[in-house]
Amino acid sequence: MTINNTNSKNESLNLIICGLSFQFIPLIICILTLLICEGFSLPFPRFLTTLTISAIAYGYVPFVKGCRLYSYDKGYASKWGWFGLLSILGLSVLLLLPDKRTNFYSECSLGQNSINFPFNKLNISEFCLYWFIAFPVLLAIILLIIFIIIDIVLFLLVNWNCFGIFENANFDMAFIIILESLTGFFLFKYLQKIGFNFENFGIFKQTNINFKIILFIVFFNYIFDWNCHSLNLYSLSLIVPDYIFEKIINKSEFTNTIGILSFSFSTIVFAPLFEELIFRGIILQKWAIKWGIKAGILTSSLLFAICHLRFDIVPLFITGTLFCVLYFKNGNLIVPILCHSLYNTICTIFRIGQYYSLSNGEFISINDYQASMEPLLVQKAVVAAISFAVIMVFLYRNFPKQDDILPYYRNSK
Repeated sequence: MTINNTNSKNESLNLIICGLSFQFIPLIICILTLLICEGFSLPFPRFLTTLTISAIAYGYVPFVKGCRLYSYDKGYASKWGWFGLLSILGLSVLLLLPDKRTNFYSECSLGQNSINFPFNKLNISEFCLYWFIAFPVLLAIILLIIFIIIDIVLFLLVNWNCFGIFENANFDMAFIIILESLTGFFLFKYLQKIGFNFENFGIFKQTNINFKIILFIVFFNYIFDWNCHSLNLYSLSLIVPDYIFEKIINKSEFTNTIGILSFSFSTIVFAPLFEELIFRGIILQKWAIKWGIKAGILTSSLLFAICHLRFDIVPLFITGTLFCVLYFKNGNLIVPILCHSLYNTICTIFRIGQYYSLSNGEFISINDYQASMEPLLVQKAVVAAISFAVIMVFLYRNFPKQDDILPYYRNSK
């Protein structure tokens, strides 16, 4: 396999994403089909297993080629790209390697002289792969090693139960909080290093925030999302009843009060800050520069929805679009952050209520759930349609024009 110098990471990253798509999309389809077959007591089609394995195997061709080219683009021998045979883990290794080459024939080489600085310093594909996969994987491994060392030391000094830390009911949530916090911290440092001025995101901008708009958006957005979620959940309960019964209806996100506090911090504080900075602050504006404002809003909102890995993609897409429009309208990233935080607060309150219901033994069977939902289906559909219409009117009246100045540059003046 001959690796040629492209002076751009675009080709290598496109090949990598193509390979990942071939590896994971068929796998997801296969898993969903398996759940559906189990729900209807149908035999699983064996040919689908063959197709999935074939697709995964075929995906390694562009993936490994992309990894080898990416390795070369970063200034290393192309043989390092064979790490791609390890799929995500191998890609993480390559992403974590420091760049040796910076002289790409692209706008990135213009540095601060580019009119698109500092967004020209970012390749969104590489940015997402690094901060969503590679860096968290590295950080998780380091944290696990640290916890294991602490556990062994405690075992030797005070006869601590070996691996007692990992058996603690709060370990998973505490681990996630630490992982998220450190990832966010290093992300902020990285963005500062490549030239981003956080004042230009409008976070520290002294402006009057229209809380009426925030409450209006959160109210109608939540009404729409909740009713769509209920309709989707009911539909899925007919297709995969066992999964819905075990994983959603009768499952709580936490097991005790500490878990509630940790979960609340993650969803109400960290997630809004982290996600709005990435999706609205970075990705939206980078893609708006590249493809135009309308395309930037739609594509960043779609990515926002997909990255949540949930079945209600349409409501999440609309939520992302609303937050994009709010950011353009106000020029202050704190507005979508507050909307996001308030929305997550409402969701968290309901999940806490579900936790206490389950703690009291109030489990609901799938048949009871379906029976309770059936009289409400029309009502929920109507409410979802009305709230959707209100949201569409808001978007129509406030959608930014194609020649609007991006909030980051608007705040720099």
